[in-house]
Amino acid sequence: MFQDWHHDPWGWPELSYICQREREIAFGHCNATGMQHVDLIDVPKENWGTRPAVVLDTSDRLIYQAIVDRLSLDLIGDLSSTTYGWRLPPVSPERGSYSHNNRQWEWYVGHLNLLSDQQAALCTDIVSFFSSIPANSVLDEIERRTAKGAPTERLCDLLGDFQRTRNRSGIPQRSTASAIIANMYLRPLDDVLVHHAPILHVPLSDITYRGCARWMDDIWLFCPDPASARRAQMEIQSVAQSLGLHLNYAKTEVFEGEDVVSRVLDIEHSAIDGAIVNDENMEPLEELVDRILTEPEKAGRTSINFAATRMRDNSHSYRSNDLLHAAVRMPHAADAWSRVFKENFTSPELQEWYLDYASSNWATHQWSLAHYGRMFTSLERPEADLIQYFSTVVRDANTELPLLAVAAQRLCAWDAEEGRSACRDAHGRASTPHARRVLSLAALGANEQRSTVKRWLDEDRENYPTVKMLEFMNYHPPRITKIFLT
Repeated sequence: MFQDWHHDPWGWPELSYICQREREIAFGHCNATGMQHVDLIDVPKENWGTRPAVVLDTSDRLIYQAIVDRLSLDLIGDLSSTTYGWRLPPVSPERGSYSHNNRQWEWYVGHLNLLSDQQAALCTDIVSFFSSIPANSVLDEIERRTAKGAPTERLCDLLGDFQRTRNRSGIPQRSTASAIIANMYLRPLDDVLVHHAPILHVPLSDITYRGCARWMDDIWLFCPDPASARRAQMEIQSVAQSLGLHLNYAKTEVFEGEDVVSRVLDIEHSAIDGAIVNDENMEPLEELVDRILTEPEKAGRTSINFAATRMRDNSHSYRSNDLLHAAVRMPHAADAWSRVFKENFTSPELQEWYLDYASSNWATHQWSLAHYGRMFTSLERPEADLIQYFSTVVRDANTELPLLAVAAQRLCAWDAEEGRSACRDAHGRASTPHARRVLSLAALGANEQRSTVKRWLDEDRENYPTVKMLEFMNYHPPRITKIFLT
């Protein structure tokens, strides 16, 4: 769950409590119907697009994953070997035992590298993939692939009830369970890719492999010439439409010749790692940063995350001032740049920048404000202006969950009295169980009375696991995760 769009300050301790101490909560939820309340969050994409993300109820998240694990062999046990990520191992698969995604990514880029000597390559993806998956179609496919019984019925019940969520459709994003279902649903596209992909041979061996690869909805097909690639595109487009999906024509391209190698290297970035390891040559990394700064709004998250990670790993501060200035144009990269900035600027410098950014027209997504707000550690009291800003954020009923969690946790750590006051004020306006949970746990960490915290949590059935967990812990505040604390 570390890869969720929303990071919980306490690391969702209710999950461990349910699994280790009170499984009856999960069993009872398996026998219930429908889905409990979900929180909506808007996550920025490149060029000011928006991902319609959600935060599921804790019990829903647990049984959703557990049921998909139980059915995973039926859903994706025979997934094509050219599909990478969120899958069972292609050899001797076992239900619920997934191949690690970091290894899957290595194999995916390795596969692309092997194919990059082809004369042409089609690269495409699907518009708003997870939110565009038609509910009825995916439920029909789940029922077709699995045996009739309680697990299938409860899974379809969960996904069917999700469609009642206002302003959301398809299946929940950033969920391993949803990714497994999505891979199952794209099987017809895999069949088309394998049909059009050439069979290639590894030199001086008997090993053969297909000239295609898919990482969720990122699709690659390598062909002997551009005409073959375009013909295949027409069939991929047709099959996608039959699934209720549409290719993203803004990101659909056919590369030829040396451009194929260049495009694959943009994904792999192996030349940068090679230069750093062999002779500590930072020029390739600096060139990547230069390219990002050329069009910051359109820079992809993969390249930005790569650059930010390598800069941190090598204590390299190339063009840090330029990146800080351009960061307002990259709201989709706040999670990556915030950690770079924290290592390269003083806290007073970042506080001034953050407050200017928060009050500007650039601050279009609260998700970005949340990640930049985490630049300021819980362990060091900031200037009064930042404390006041976070207090205002906590008291605002329109604050989304990611920013509320950061503001409430930091405020209560910096100024317990003001934190308790803000949480009490905010509780009267909070409209969701997740928000009331965050306010309760943050206030408890600031020595709020136990009776008050219990009363707040008792208002929502969704927070019953939190109440039971706190009772078991004698209302001792759960620990803040190390990465969120600092």
